Order: sequence, then structure tokens, then C-alpha cells
Amino acid sequence: MRRTPTHLSRTRLRLGVALLAALAVGAACASAGKRLEQGVQLEQQGRPADAAARYIQALKKDRTLTEAGARLQQTGDQAMGDFLREADADAQAGRYADAADALGRLDALRADAASVGVQLAVPADYPTRRRATFDRASDQAVAMASSAMSARNYPEAVRWLDRASRQWEPGPAVRGRLDQVRYDALYGWAESEMSAGRYRSAYERAGAAATLGLGTAGAAESLQREALRRGTVRVAVFPVGTTPSTRNRLPDQVLPALNRSLSVDFWRRPPQWIDVLDESDRGGYGRGAIEPSEGARLGQRIGARLVVVMALDSLRQTEGEVVTQRRTARTRSGADTAYTVREGRLDTWARVTWRVVDASGWGSVIDQGSATARSGAQFRKAEYKGDWRTLELPMSDRVLFDEGDRGYGRETVRELVDGLADEIGRDVFNALLRRID
Repeated sequence: MRRTPTHLSRTRLRLGVALLAALAVGAACASAGKRLEQGVQLEQQGRPADAAARYIQALKKDRTLTEAGARLQQTGDQAMGDFLREADADAQAGRYADAADALGRLDALRADAASVGVQLAVPADYPTRRRATFDRASDQAVAMASSAMSARNYPEAVRWLDRASRQWEPGPAVRGRLDQVRYDALYGWAESEMSAGRYRSAYERAGAAATLGLGTAGAAESLQREALRRGTVRVAVFPVGTTPSTRNRLPDQVLPALNRSLSVDFWRRPPQWIDVLDESDRGGYGRGAIEPSEGARLGQRIGARLVVVMALDSLRQTEGEVVTQRRTARTRSGADTAYTVREGRLDTWARVTWRVVDASGWGSVIDQGSATARSGAQFRKAEYKGDWRTLELPMSDRVLFDEGDRGYGRETVRELVDGLADEIGRDVFNALLRRID
């Protein structure tokens, strides 16, 4: 039978897939063998738990490695004995948390071995010993947390309680005791943060205490509300203005559209901790950008602690893919003449620089950044060396001479405004939140 090119391609594809599969199997086997070798070396070094971990890795890659299974059974049993002896020694020394951690490592090894089909045995009384050790470790965590609270080390207290809740499987009674001490630690931590003027931290700690659902949650919620009241910062935001380098190059519609977008999408919907006095849509400021010192003065007048001033300070337009066409025309006086129609792509790039100002000082800038946006659109316009208004032209050509928008079509304005507003709003709010403890 004559083989067609399609038939040959399919044959080659099947062979390629088979080769890749064989290579993958070979790589897995090589990797599994390497893990087996590492396990043997660790076993010879007297590290049965680490050796068992390598044998488990080898079996996960290749279940047919019977040697790895046999060695896992042997080293796993040795490791189990080591963990039990370690836990007993820690418990006898009163280190119940360390004893519980040793049993936790034992449990993890048993589960990993079972996942590859190897069962590691424990003594018949292990469940009882384990439960008793975990409960004593939880009691120790409560004692250590109480001691840390007496020293006003609330983070350390919470770490102990988290450790007990996460690792030692407390029953309902023990969990209730842990939760009560956790509430006391979190509430004390929140009060400490309030006294230090770290209101956001106080709010978070009080909120965590309230979520425990204890009968004292009302006090935590009240503390949380007070932290929010004290910590909220009043910020005056003034409109984006222009600088001398951009003032006469920017069409009238860009700044109003940008300030309106910022006002509607951001300044009227500030995040928690920020109270915005939106000055962006009020008259009386003109098109020029407000300087930091002037912003501070205006902010003081309306009771703001911080002020945001912004300037559209850079603007570039570049043309590309331009095609030029010469057209004849006649002036109203009857003279023959010509004008040029140019078509192409107009790329516009704009930058707004924003500054966060301390209104209580002399207009010192405490944070700043910039936002940029780019837009591209097709353009078509006409040029004439003289006064184009003297030409006899159809209306379709007369509109090509209108330079009122300087190439800023509706789509260009929209793209610039959307890009700038999103970046300004996000970055300014992030900068303001960084100033709030």
C-alpha cells in the first residue's frame, strides 16, 4: 500500500508521542532511584526520619520500587520509636508543647507513609497518650499566654494560642478556654495600640476579638468603633491642573472629564480611614495646578489634615504612518491654489504628578508619585499656507481645518481620562493609607 504524506505524518506523530512518554517514564524512574539512594545514605547516617521521607518521595514517583517500600517500613518504625521517646522525655521535663510537636511529626510521617501504601504501627495506647499530651500542651499554651500578657507582650501571647489551636486539636472545653484567653490578649493588644496612636492596628485586633463571639464582644466592637473614629484622616483633594508647559496644548474637555471621573469613581467613595473633602468639582481654582504651599493653606481653612494636589505636567503627541494628498482649490476671489490633506495615526501620552501635602505644616510634601496614560487614534486634517477661510470648499473639507481639538477625538480623551483616573485614584489612596497607623 502506498503511504500518503498525511499517513506518514500521523505515524511520525505517534512515534514522537511514544518517545516522549518513554522519556518521561525514564526521567521519573531516574528521579525515584536518586531519592532511594539518598534515603540509603541518610539511613546509614542514623537519620531514620529523614531517610523515610526520601523513600516516600521515591515511592510517589515509582510505586514499583519494592526496596524503597521495605526500607520505608524499617526506617519508619525506627523513626516512630524515636518520636515517642522524644515526646516522653519532653513530657517528663514539663515541656508539653515540645512533646506535642514531636507527636505531630509522628502523625505526619504516618500519614505520608500511608499515602504510598505503607502502614506504620503505633502502640495500642497511643491515641490516649496523644490526647493527654495535646491537652497538657494546650494548658501550657494558656499559661505561657497569660505570662506574656502580664508583661504586655500581646503578640507573644497570641502566638502561643494560635499554636495550640492550629496544631493540638483542642476539644470543645479546651477550645473555649483558649478562646477566652485569646479574647483577653487581643483586647489588651487593641487597647495598647490605641494608647500608642496606632488606630488601624487597634481596629484589627479589636475586630479579631469581636469575631470570637463571646459575651464580651460588645466591648471589642465599641473599641473598634472608637479606633475608627480617632484614626480616620480628613483629606482635601484639589483638582488636577495644568503647568505652563501644558496649559496651551491641552483641549478644554480633558481636565473637566478627568476631574469628574476622579470625583465620581474615587473621591466620593474613599476607603475606610479616609474622609475626603472633594474640592475637585468646585469653581474658583482655574486651570492652573495648585502648588503644595497653597494647597496646605486652603486645606487648613477647611479643616483637612492632609491635602492632595495634582498637575498634568507633561504631554506628547507623535504622528505615524502619515499619508499626504495635495488637493486643488480656488479662493473666493477666483485665484487657483492648493492645500494638503494629511492622514495617519496620532499617539498621545500624558502624565499627571500628584503630591500628598501635610496641611498642618508649611506645605511639606510627604509622598508623591505620577500616573501616565497613552492613547492612539487615526487622524485626518488639512493644512493651507494662507487663511483657509478664504477658500471655496465643501463642508466635508472645511471641517478638516478645524484645530479646536488639536487631534483629541472623543475616544482619545476617554482613553487618557480612564487610564489616568484609575492609576491616580489607586495610587493616591494607597499613599494616604500608608500615612495612617
